[in-house]
Amino acid sequence: MTNSANLHRNAIEKLLTENTFQHQRDAAQKAFKDFDNNRAVVIAAEMQSGKSGIALALSGMQRQKLTDADICDRKQLKDTLYLVTMADLSLLEQAKQDLAPCNNVVVSNFTNYESALASQFKSQQPKLIIIDECHYGAGSEAVRYSKIFEYLEKENTQCKVAFISATPFSALYSAGSDSILRHNFKTSLVFHKTSDEYHGIREMHRNNQLVKLAEDQRNFCEDSLLRKRFIRQFKEHNSAGWSLIRVPSSQAKVAKEILLSNGISEDQIMIIGQKLVGVEDAELTSIDDFKREYQTAVMFDDKLIAITVAGFRAGINFGHEMKNTLINTWDSTIANIAAIVQANIGRACGYHSNITAKHYTNLDAIKAYSDLLNHLEDSSGSNDFDGLHKLFEDICTKYEVRGFDRGTNIAPQAECKVSRKKDDSQTYYTDSFVAVPGKLAHPEFDYRPYTSNPTLLKAIKLIRAELLKDDGPHRKQGRALKGEHKNWIKAQWVNGVTFDDHTPSCAKNRAVEFTSLIKQKQPVEFNKIVNPGGGESTEDKRVMASIFSVYNLSRQIDAFKRSMDEDDLAEISSLLSVENDNTIILLYLRGEYSEELTSEKQDDANNIISTRIRDKSIF
Repeated sequence: MTNSANLHRNAIEKLLTENTFQHQRDAAQKAFKDFDNNRAVVIAAEMQSGKSGIALALSGMQRQKLTDADICDRKQLKDTLYLVTMADLSLLEQAKQDLAPCNNVVVSNFTNYESALASQFKSQQPKLIIIDECHYGAGSEAVRYSKIFEYLEKENTQCKVAFISATPFSALYSAGSDSILRHNFKTSLVFHKTSDEYHGIREMHRNNQLVKLAEDQRNFCEDSLLRKRFIRQFKEHNSAGWSLIRVPSSQAKVAKEILLSNGISEDQIMIIGQKLVGVEDAELTSIDDFKREYQTAVMFDDKLIAITVAGFRAGINFGHEMKNTLINTWDSTIANIAAIVQANIGRACGYHSNITAKHYTNLDAIKAYSDLLNHLEDSSGSNDFDGLHKLFEDICTKYEVRGFDRGTNIAPQAECKVSRKKDDSQTYYTDSFVAVPGKLAHPEFDYRPYTSNPTLLKAIKLIRAELLKDDGPHRKQGRALKGEHKNWIKAQWVNGVTFDDHTPSCAKNRAVEFTSLIKQKQPVEFNKIVNPGGGESTEDKRVMASIFSVYNLSRQIDAFKRSMDEDDLAEISSLLSVENDNTIILLYLRGEYSEELTSEKQDDANNIISTRIRDKSIF
């Protein structure tokens, strides 16, 4: 038995040595040490510093903890569950590839983890759950985590939890006293200390590689001295290399025309994206195609410029060689800390020696990120999160950073309120969805080419009537469909605040997530799309509609952006593959009734719900 166990242990040690670096193993080792006194560990890892390597090391170390008898028992092989927070299937596949060497890991996401538990952990429950990109679980939709915590508290009380993120600020902020992240667990913080070869945001700042773009300078499509400087740097670069420009989705074509007018040849410019406004499909390219074109350019000592848009997927790694030959980057988007570091400058971080590339970005957000990293580094190994609230508030105030999601807190017991919510146990699946342009300038527009379903056609008619009433359309707050005959529609009137607040619960992210799952033929619970409020139930609704429009106005007078703008509409129309318009209507049609899901809910039903969740989002 001992010889057999040694073979298993030697194989694990070999795969960790071959597939991870020492600094990643060190972070994993610190986390496992903290598991002695804590049930949960938050691992803060900088952008492109190797989160997948840490996860791989954690998984291997989990298996090494087994006794000799257990490590030789095939039924006890699967003992670690790795969860991708986002529903993006490409991220799921990437995680599966990254963790493939460690065969005790099951990779899933929040949509399918329950089926993964049922199918992959038949002999035993997982001993360790690793949750990637944990900052997505701390916003107002942190209730997505509630099922995980319920499982850990009631069904698997010995399982440990590791949260990993490069931007874990929301999760950490909400990990103070009375926190949904910490729940009833003791939680520790581990900061991933990178090797000396790592070149990140703080190193770039010290090397004077960051160029401040003030709010009125960030638009690449507007002429400025800094834009001239950016283009000159590219043109004067005398060896192979590449540049990266990030613009709103509606400006990709304009950005390309600006580069052409400045003497950059068309074969040096590539637009990365799908179905962008004003850009022919033949002009678009994928990440992989761009990488291949870069390799070709290197053969001829040539340069390329990549134009990406605000919807460009975070998490992509351009690789060591491309990071070393990067000339400069420009970020036109105005966003919160997490969004900026996940974008251009985040792609440029990593283990390389490029100390000459210039990054034109929101310097205040970068400084705030650096201050947060410094604090997390100093606090590593601590489980005292109570000071994080004040620290984050002070940093955001100091640098006037907007749009920083503070997550969801649990109110103290004294503040508990008992609310009565209508029974929503009657559960349905989603039949289909359709996205259509509002065409508010055409009162008699014919929508039959988009859908032949009479229920959806009637819903479109009622929504347009609400927008066009009183000689409209007019910008208006507090819009609603009124009258009993309209109660069968649940309408969400999306404005500038609710469109994208950089949390999973924002209207943009929900639309992308649900439509993607439906396209993939995955069963989607209609109740989750409707998300009924007090006095409502999904059983009464036949259609859920999200209306994205420049005419919807937030009630928040001091909001950063009260209404959607043209760039927002261009982005959502691109994401939904629908003709761009000043109003986009997304409709979901209720499908079949699920007796099985209904029965499951009724077994646990309790109409009196004591809720302690208090949304602390800045919005």
